[in-house]
Amino acid sequence: MQQQPAQPSPAEQALLNQLRDIHTPDPISWWPPAPGWWLLAAALAACLYFFFRWVRQRQLRWSRNRYRKEAVRLLQAVDTREPDAAQAINEILKRVAVTTYGRQHCGNLTGQEWLNFLRSTAEVDCPGPAETVLLEQLYRADRWDEQGNNALRDYAIQWSRSHKRDRLPTSASMVYSGEASRV
Repeated sequence: MQQQPAQPSPAEQALLNQLRDIHTPDPISWWPPAPGWWLLAAALAACLYFFFRWVRQRQLRWSRNRYRKEAVRLLQAVDTREPDAAQAINEILKRVAVTTYGRQHCGNLTGQEWLNFLRSTAEVDCPGPAETVLLEQLYRADRWDEQGNNALRDYAIQWSRSHKRDRLPTSASMVYSGEASRV
């Protein structure tokens, strides 16, 4: 025979009536995030900031040095077999120097002063044939030296690539700043 469950007493029945169904806790909120997420967000923001700053500096450097690439392209296009090749190379060199240092520092330089200016603004040695072309054959259409023009073009390419923007010779800055004209 089966046994019947015992009936609860009225006091037990009152206690059982006070019981409620089991409630699950509320879901965990996504806000505010845990401290680890804040650290991750800060690290990501810092990485993005430095990445965009690096990209901007690369763009600025590229745009500041664009004239160098253009000068090298123009110099490579000069035909050294032509009588006026030395003049074309010198003109490109002068344009690069004026762009970099300003007209007052190098615009009026010729001959040995121009050669000294070129030497002092870059650590590139000017070969002898290029010196000869710059000093003696620059404005002579009746006489030109293809090897000298090649040497001058190679020197001009090296100078265009390696001259320093912050390196201004003191003699040229004194002569053309107006101080020497007052003396």
